[in-house]
Amino acid sequence: MNTRLICAFVAALFIIGCKKDPAPPPITPETPFSVTVNNEYGPLQARLAIFLSGEDGETLVYRELPGHATTVVEAPNSGTDDRFDCTVAKIVAIDAPGSGVRDTIVTLTTYTSLQHGETINLRNIFPYLTTDLNVHFTNVTSVDTVIVPDGLTFEQPQASNNFNGRYRVQHTGKIWLRARVNGQQMWRFILFDQVSEPQLDATLDAAVMLPIFAAPKNIALPFTAAWEYKVDGIVDTSGFQFLALGDLLRAPGGAVPVFSDVDIYEPITNDVFDPGPKPYSGFRVRLSGADPNPGGYTYYSDDFYADIPATAPVPAFDLQPTTLSDNRLVATQCIGNFDALVFSRTRPGTPNIGWEVYTAPASGVVAYRLPDVPDALGNEFPALKNYDFGGNVRARAEEYKKISAYETVLRHLLQNDDPLWRAKAGYLGREEAQ
Repeated sequence: MNTRLICAFVAALFIIGCKKDPAPPPITPETPFSVTVNNEYGPLQARLAIFLSGEDGETLVYRELPGHATTVVEAPNSGTDDRFDCTVAKIVAIDAPGSGVRDTIVTLTTYTSLQHGETINLRNIFPYLTTDLNVHFTNVTSVDTVIVPDGLTFEQPQASNNFNGRYRVQHTGKIWLRARVNGQQMWRFILFDQVSEPQLDATLDAAVMLPIFAAPKNIALPFTAAWEYKVDGIVDTSGFQFLALGDLLRAPGGAVPVFSDVDIYEPITNDVFDPGPKPYSGFRVRLSGADPNPGGYTYYSDDFYADIPATAPVPAFDLQPTTLSDNRLVATQCIGNFDALVFSRTRPGTPNIGWEVYTAPASGVVAYRLPDVPDALGNEFPALKNYDFGGNVRARAEEYKKISAYETVLRHLLQNDDPLWRAKAGYLGREEAQ
């Protein structure tokens, strides 16, 4: 009996020993680094492409982006903890009006140290309306000056045209104009509300236009230059509704005024004796100007204010050039605290090429070398492949009062969903040649 039990036990051990080992669990591949790109441009508006670059500037992946589509771009042999530089290329073909000359504008924007899972929205969020304003003045012997803020003059009212004026105005629903008539120094104004049509015709009786007795608000600027400025009364930021308070739009090729301060008029009769409710609450002020003096810089600002400021803010930070600047490699010395550093290169001509790089600032010297140009772009645009920028290298320091990290600035740029984000953050910029 014992012999039989022993034999059975040995046979069982033999059978068990002959069974195959269980298969090892399958190896799950690591999730690769990826970004999602929403391209809302159509093929007739622009061609767009994206490429990811490694630490040495080598191209990891290049993709042409179909119009009106979402594309997921993955970096090969990568993981979710990796970071890469991401460049968006935009190619636009334009025709110079009336010349028959066709040109191409190539714009590249590089975002450094991009995280896995980011979403990039490519779209035009220009929310302005355009209206052709046609006015006819009555009860006048002369119309001396007409200012339609954000309006481009096509015809000035004068006796020879029976005091008819034509202006193309950019706006968000409200338009106003001020005029001096009959040799008088006093301004008179009229406000057009709820404007939405492409054309507005109005007959203006100068005798009933409201006078402006209120003194203008003056803004002192950091230096004397050919400033560009835009001051808007805030009607409703959530609906992007403003009332422009600045000047006429300048015609290309016209005279460019140089000044160190600017007067801002408002469509109110008397802010002391008859203040009344204004058609807006608060102000958005945007300024830009280049100091023409040796060692000067280009100034930028965009901010909200409860009242029109008496002086424009001046940057407390600075950039100093180094000897490491050429067509591909650039370095600058950061002085003071700010939130984003932007290197830019431009090549005027045909094609017109511009390349901006957003990167994080640091104390001391920050250097960046442009990534390799993918073959598809380089073969089409040899000047881009050769980094033919002719030494036009600039660096811009950007400070945001309500933002304290480069990553936050970067996310606003990538999301591209709020045309007011810079003003809300309190933007101040300083740009200098390197």
